[in-house]
Amino acid sequence: MEIRENQIEDILVNAPSLTKNILRLDEEPRLIGRQIIVPSGRLDILYAYKSHLLLVELKAVPFQRKFIQQVLEYKNDLIEFQNNGKMLKGEIYPYLLCPSVTETLRRITQNANVDVMSYNPEEVLKYFYNNMRPIASLVETKPIDIGIWNLHLVNKFIYYLDTIKNINELLEVVGGAKKTLYNKIKFAKELRLIEWEPHSEFISLSELGRRYINARDGKFDDRLSDEQVNMIKKFVAHNPYESSVILGVASIVEATFTLARNTYPVHMNQLCDFFTVHSGKVYDWQTKKSKYNATRMYSNYAVDLGLLAKTEQKVYITPEGIKFTMQMQLHKSLKMMESIIIN
Repeated sequence: MEIRENQIEDILVNAPSLTKNILRLDEEPRLIGRQIIVPSGRLDILYAYKSHLLLVELKAVPFQRKFIQQVLEYKNDLIEFQNNGKMLKGEIYPYLLCPSVTETLRRITQNANVDVMSYNPEEVLKYFYNNMRPIASLVETKPIDIGIWNLHLVNKFIYYLDTIKNINELLEVVGGAKKTLYNKIKFAKELRLIEWEPHSEFISLSELGRRYINARDGKFDDRLSDEQVNMIKKFVAHNPYESSVILGVASIVEATFTLARNTYPVHMNQLCDFFTVHSGKVYDWQTKKSKYNATRMYSNYAVDLGLLAKTEQKVYITPEGIKFTMQMQLHKSLKMMESIIIN
């Protein structure tokens, strides 16, 4: 594998359980420092382990004999620091980590009192992707199909939440099937307009929900006011990973923007396939119908917010949609960067 050593190092210093497994330790080591400057160079990682110090030199290339001398020089530098009172006391165990090591070379390093360990860079990267929270939670967030075709369909019940908090009482007022109301409640929660716990019979408005109600157009409850549109649009752009539905809205606009760089307007069939891949739903939306329904649903939301426009088979991105995409991509990047910042 072609990879820079410092990328493997970043993962190891932030995953002591992985380091424990690679070094075959009984418990997790405690990081003392990394890239420590010593007279003979710069050692990669220094750990405290029980009453010992573990000197770890990491390589992203196969073993070379010169690595042994490098590690031993680092060890001597640390011993000198200890003698001068500049380093914690404790026996120093030097380790050399390489992607591949033969048994012959392993014996050579043992004779030099250096433990050489092999590691698989691919496994290290997989570990990082699957286990380093919160980035994993961001990646795992994917659009869902709740069965609500337009944003304004939550209005019929949410406007009653100022006075009615019980779901059964709410059902008596708005009518319809209880399952349909529950779907709308789930959808409103995805939009962060309400506070509600699954299986609870009580609902309350969120702060965003209260502002949403205050921004209503009293004459047209069956559609979103311009103020409501701007409110939801801004919330989605600034919080693209907030929920599955919010990420779906952000993703459908982003997917359209990307495809528009190839052909414009974007054909619905192209968008269906690309949106499925872009959303990470390849194994969920496998049929043509499921892809189409999900794409149609989320494109409806984007149209409700003025981000897209469409005919039966063609999808257009609006000026507001382009502006939204730029803002949303910035905030997605910031969220990702916050999640993977090392140190």
